[in-house]
Amino acid sequence: MDNNVIIKGYKDGISLVLSPDASFVEILESLEKRIKSSAKFLGSARMSMKFEGRELDTDEQKEILRVISENSDLEIICVIDGNETNETILRQTMDQVIGSLSTKTAQFYQGIVRSGRRLETENSIIILGNVETGAEIVSGGNIIVIGALLGTAIAGTNSNREAFVYAAQMKPEKLMIGHYEYHAPVLTEKEKKKEAKLLKKSQLEFCSKIAEIVDEDVKIRPVVEDTFAADEELYELID
Repeated sequence: MDNNVIIKGYKDGISLVLSPDASFVEILESLEKRIKSSAKFLGSARMSMKFEGRELDTDEQKEILRVISENSDLEIICVIDGNETNETILRQTMDQVIGSLSTKTAQFYQGIVRSGRRLETENSIIILGNVETGAEIVSGGNIIVIGALLGTAIAGTNSNREAFVYAAQMKPEKLMIGHYEYHAPVLTEKEKKKEAKLLKKSQLEFCSKIAEIVDEDVKIRPVVEDTFAADEELYELID
């Protein structure tokens, strides 16, 4: 078998090492053979994927995911770029958030949600990309953004008070859960300095965040190891 595609495993998924010299058609043909021969070993796990060896555009990535889907029972929930920070964010998300959702009740969207676009679903939705300012995501369940949330997110439209909004970078222009809208706290300069000090001390400056209803208000806090164990001191630490 040729070496146009080599499959390597890592903690949270698989990495495809792709030959920079082979044509993309040859890559797909080699991948199909590799996946078929490894299908039993790979099983039916849910995992992330990253690429090495060559740059791929979105259409090429989708073609690779199609080949994997048609020739194995693997469920690729996210493609990451190999950046260490992004891998850490994804690991947190997979372990604490995505792992708790069933694909039967969650819709996946891969790519940037551009300004002016509206995505609406009765189920939870997982966005594998950024949500630009001017874009809108409306969900009857949860909203999970593996990227930057800069636009509008409205979760829990089916009156689900347990719904939440998660983002790797939480800077929404508007955020609602059910009928409750998030209002960023107005801080004095002293309070801003205290917040920055706490973030730095807790090493949470760049971590992902989650919004949920707490005491009839929408509050935002960093995603940490015990995300779903409330810690009042960490609420509202949004940049």
